[in-house]
Amino acid sequence: MPGEVLWMKTFFLIVHTIISVALIYMVQVQMSKFSELGGAFGSGGLHTVFGRKRGLDTGGKITLVLSVLFFISCVITAFVLTR
Repeated sequence: MPGEVLWMKTFFLIVHTIISVALIYMVQVQMSKFSELGGAFGSGGLHTVFGRKRGLDTGGKITLVLSVLFFISCVITAFVLTR
């Protein structure tokens, strides 16, 4: 029984780490899009000159899914580690 619990804890920690690294990578990729002078102050001003972009691109959707998975993974990992 203790071996199963240790295996499950290790599994969830590995999954949580993979999701964390992927989320950090995707956020860095998204930040590089706005790396012009305006991006240094938190805005993508150059990209809004010609109107607001509608919806999310593929990278934005992946980042959104990873952030939701990260939140769920945090809750599940915390629950599993306290057991």
